[in-house]
Order: sequence, then C-alpha cells, then structure tokens
Amino acid sequence: MKKTTLSLISILALSHFTYAGGEIVPVEPAETIEVKPSGLLPLIDYSGSLTERSHLLGDLGGSRSDWAAKGFSFDIDYNQYFQGVTDGGLDTGSEYGGTIDWNINVDFDRMGLIPGGLLQMRAVSRYGSSLNGTSGALIPVNTDAAHPTTTELDEDVTLWLPMITYTQFLSNTFALSIGKMDMFGSTNEFAGGRGRSQWWNMNLSMPTSPALVVPYSMLAVAAVYMPSPNLTITSIVGTSSDTSNHSGFDMLNDELTALMTLEYKYKISDLPGGFTLMPGYGWDNEFNEINGRMNIEDGQLVPSTKDNTWFFSADMWQYLWVEGDASQAIDTADGRQDLQGVGIFSRIQTADKDTNPADFYFSVGINAKGLIRSRDNDAMGIAYSYNSINKGRFLDFIGIEDSSTAWELFYNVELTPAVHLTLDAQVVDSALPIDRATILGTSLQMRF
Repeated sequence: MKKTTLSLISILALSHFTYAGGEIVPVEPAETIEVKPSGLLPLIDYSGSLTERSHLLGDLGGSRSDWAAKGFSFDIDYNQYFQGVTDGGLDTGSEYGGTIDWNINVDFDRMGLIPGGLLQMRAVSRYGSSLNGTSGALIPVNTDAAHPTTTELDEDVTLWLPMITYTQFLSNTFALSIGKMDMFGSTNEFAGGRGRSQWWNMNLSMPTSPALVVPYSMLAVAAVYMPSPNLTITSIVGTSSDTSNHSGFDMLNDELTALMTLEYKYKISDLPGGFTLMPGYGWDNEFNEINGRMNIEDGQLVPSTKDNTWFFSADMWQYLWVEGDASQAIDTADGRQDLQGVGIFSRIQTADKDTNPADFYFSVGINAKGLIRSRDNDAMGIAYSYNSINKGRFLDFIGIEDSSTAWELFYNVELTPAVHLTLDAQVVDSALPIDRATILGTSLQMRF
C-alpha cells in the first residue's frame, strides 16, 4: 500500500521541490532559497572513496555524473534480511531473503526536450522466504518482503515493473501524473523507509487500513498542487487491484479507488514537524460485509457484500531536539531521519466498520539519530502499535481476538553512506489464538 502516506513516494517526492521555469528550488528551509541547475531532480554527487560515497558504484569514471547532467539517472537498492521467531508464534525458526529495486529517472526538463516533464520507473526482484506466513501476525512483520504482491506468499519475483509514472508540471505549483504508481511507503520523517531503513513491521512503516482498496502498484492518474512551500495536496484515482506484473488497463472499468493526501510541514520553536491527512474511498467492488447475512448462491453459502468502502489515516512527526542547524533540508519521503537529534511520530487510522476488519489503528514511537559519540549517522527507534479487529460474527466464531499489538525496536548502523546494517526486535501479540511471538532480525541495505 506505499513511496503509504502510501508511497505516493513516486509523486510526493516531487513535493520537496518547486518547478519554476526550468529551475529547482528546495522548499526546506523556506527562508533560504537556493537556485539549482535546470531540471526537476537535483544532481547527486557520486564521487568519493568507497567509504565516503553515497552509491557503491560511484561515478563510473565520471560517466554517471555526465548522464545525470543530461537528464538520465539510476540507482539500485539491494536489501537482504534474516529474521527468526525465537519464541511463540505459529512456529519457531528463521528465514532469509532479499529484494532489489531497480530505479530509473528520465528528466526531460533537464534534457531540454519537455519543460516540466519527468519519467520515473521502478522494477523489483525478490527471492528467498520471510516470516510473514509463520509469525502468526495478521499484519506482515517484514514489510519489505511483503512486496510485490504475489499469488503465493514469498513467491520468487525475477523482474516486475510496479512503477512507470510520467509527471508533467504545468506551472510552478501544479503537476499531473499518469501511469503505474508505487503506493508502498510513507511520507513521514520517522515512520517511512519501506520496511528497510527504519521499521520492519507494516503496522509502523505504512498505513494498513487502506490496504483493502489501495494496492502496492496502482494504475492511476494524479494531480499534485503545491500552493505554498510547506503544503502539498495530492489527489489520485486508480485501480483497486495490484498491477505489479501487468498493465492494469483491463481493471479500469471497475474496482476503483480515490484518495487524497494533504501533507503540511511547520516549525515549533524552530524545530521541524509535520502531518499528513489521507482520506480514501473505494467503489464498484464487492466487499464482504463484516456483520452481513449469508446468502445461498448456486447452492453455496456466500456472505452479503457492499460495493463501496472508505478509510481515513492521519499521521504526524515532530523533532523534539536537534543537534546543530535545525533549518537543514528535510526529505520526508527518503525513509531516513535527516537531522541529528530526537523526534516522535504517531499515526491514527479508521475505516468502514461494515467492510474493513481493521477498523481502528493507533501507533506511537520515538526515533533518534547520532546519540552515540562518533556515530552521528546511526539511527534508532522504539514504537508501539495497536489494531482493533472488527470481528463480526464470522471471525468471532473461529476464535479471533478483538485486537492485536506490536512493539518494535531497531538500530540502524551506517557502515558507509551506501551501506547500512539494521538490527531489529519485535514482540507481537496476534489476534489469532496463539502465543505472543518474539522476533529478531537483521538486514543489510546497499545502494549501488
């Protein structure tokens, strides 16, 4: 479901810049406007030694910087994870797997071909196994392993294309996007990262209530409006079914979803903060009614259905203390805490009680970066999440509990700017009638 607040990352990442006649102006901090070269995406510095550069492949002898200056850039994100249930759950044991994201950006504005035009693509690969089927939790304990959506859990994915999005800026405050959009992520300074760089549990890494109608990959159209440097409003209409491995055009006649996000950033006593509001609505679908009656169709009992549903998600983040300059630029879509210091986040979600088993959700957490001397770029956090389960008469009959909870603690070690090691621990009380699960894991993230 997310660039989850669902990634909207492919679109909302653009909200950190303003298109102004071929120039990019960072909107954070608002009071110090710096003119960048023409183009919609900023140029990345690929230089430096192996222990200093942001990408392991480096500059490829200067070719990579030349390509970026001409409007073409790419990177590869590779994440390996090892996670085990040490106690409780459906079964103890461990699993290993990995995912690879292949990202390409074609900046037509920088090329001088289409002013305000940008093409973004992401292909994904996955191998190995995860604990998502054996932990006993109804919500995945390994967000990264949960995408892309496959018929069989943990099915190997050679190369799928969940995202190919074209965005056209029509003015310095308004843009339109069309294509397959990656909805897996969160524009929250302390609760993003796609299950890699921060929280593993999907309850903490992205909104979960929208999952009933918001897929990982959505064929959609979107409009982005940025009336001020700190406010971005995005509206999307698209398919309710996942389009990771096909075009999705055959789904446009039914099963549609509309959602809107309002992201606002502010400062309290010079400390950055922000919030995101996201209402959504799905229609032309068949949603089972939680407390509906059973009907006989073709000699079989089937639950009654409703053709529409809704959800609402609200989350916030706030720095409590910052070491050094608190006016540095913040990218809420990059999945990492940008400033050295301490901050908090929270998310509340509610959904249609008639159709959504996860009708209420709440989470809260605290993050920190650079608290250990000489480890300025290490990050850590601890958080708690609560799900209210709308059982209805059917789930109650099979013994489902009326709530589930999860605690998570992580520590992310920067080995180099391009290589990070994460240590993760979770304690999950599932809604299933099983023992509380204690889960430990480690992952290695590399950017090429």
